[in-house]
Amino acid sequence: MKQHWTLKDRREKFKDVVLKIEHRDYHFSKNGQTGTFTVVSMKDWAVIIPITKEGKFILVKQFRIATGEVTYEFPGGALEAGEDADTGALRELTEETGFAGGLTLLSKIRPNPAFMDNFCYAYVASDCEKVKELNLDPFEDIEPVEVTRQELDAMIADGRIAHSIPLAAYGVFRAKGY
Repeated sequence: MKQHWTLKDRREKFKDVVLKIEHRDYHFSKNGQTGTFTVVSMKDWAVIIPITKEGKFILVKQFRIATGEVTYEFPGGALEAGEDADTGALRELTEETGFAGGLTLLSKIRPNPAFMDNFCYAYVASDCEKVKELNLDPFEDIEPVEVTRQELDAMIADGRIAHSIPLAAYGVFRAKGY
């Protein structure tokens, strides 16, 4: 299938500290046409499903600018330049919740391969304990919240958790028998 697609040109359309947008022209040999496709490049991310020693899940409650809503999510964020995923995941977990635990990689997820080229590394953090105070970025306003599995499942079922990356991570978590 890949042999039918030939990259003809790429043009950077926008770039800032968060993302880069390119237009890429591909020739599709099956129909002889060339099309322009938009590709968004971002840093890789990590999302962590933290579980305390008592078996509770730790969520983060935060305001999201794009939707103007307060959301419930698993902690996570962008990996720093040159940072490996394990280190970034533990950093994000402790910064956003103050907790740390044993990390296990669940999956390497493509957030949306139709137009994004990054990965999201999904982890479970077991036996989490509070190890320090929150260390938030200048524009983060986060409150950690502990919930039972039953409460978490209810929040997913009724739409209180609607962010696709935590939902995908939880799907892998459940599929792997956790």
